[in-house]
Amino acid sequence: MSRKICVLGNSHIAALKGGWETAAPGKPLSPDFFGALSKGMESLALIDGKLLPSDPEAAAFYCNISGKGSGAIPEDYEAFVLCGMGMFPNPVFNNYASYATPSTHNTSAEYYVSDACLDDLLWDHIDRSMMMHCARLVREVTDAPVHLVWQAFWSEALFNIEWRAAQMSPILENNDQDYVHARMRAVETRLSEEGFSVLQQPKDTLAKGVMTKEKFSRGSVLFREGLNQPHRDNDVFHMNSEYGAKCWNIWKI
Repeated sequence: MSRKICVLGNSHIAALKGGWETAAPGKPLSPDFFGALSKGMESLALIDGKLLPSDPEAAAFYCNISGKGSGAIPEDYEAFVLCGMGMFPNPVFNNYASYATPSTHNTSAEYYVSDACLDDLLWDHIDRSMMMHCARLVREVTDAPVHLVWQAFWSEALFNIEWRAAQMSPILENNDQDYVHARMRAVETRLSEEGFSVLQQPKDTLAKGVMTKEKFSRGSVLFREGLNQPHRDNDVFHMNSEYGAKCWNIWKI
């Protein structure tokens, strides 16, 4: 008997949806994929007993892309998987060059702060994210497990973009990948205290510890019906169906 799974998110769902549909992992799961573009999931609400964006345009997309024609009924699902929607350690990468901590090997930073300072900065980012709006709503309406997914690390194709390469290079040169992961683990501890579990990026998709191998971003597609519209060539944020299949194959849901 397949367990019914509700997958909620934004454009990053495309990799999971494509991975499930094309790779057929064979797990005893039956996932439904609900989502909206851009910030559409900010308006997710419980409307007449269904999880549905209150924004009309987002709601129309959400119902159509799922193939259900309506919102998600919480009682129908045995687990929830939420992906994308701002669940990414942006502040850690954005502030690395300027802020050293006791855990970094960054000797050229202008400022020196505690690790806890960066932990709080990242938590503030996650706490105010679209992800947490949706996660807390789902937690209110169900006792089923709620799994949150970190967005995949940026593709190593970022080295083709000068300013992104300049941002990433100091972390790699200083071998501070563990520092990035430690900040993420601190967030996961707080999420656990709220009753959420976190699903990890498959280790064999990682490049240099804090990026994703380029093969998993090549051929990524837009989150649209049919999953047949490719992203621009230099998209480093979205992953392809091969990446999605890897996720389904290792996750325990």
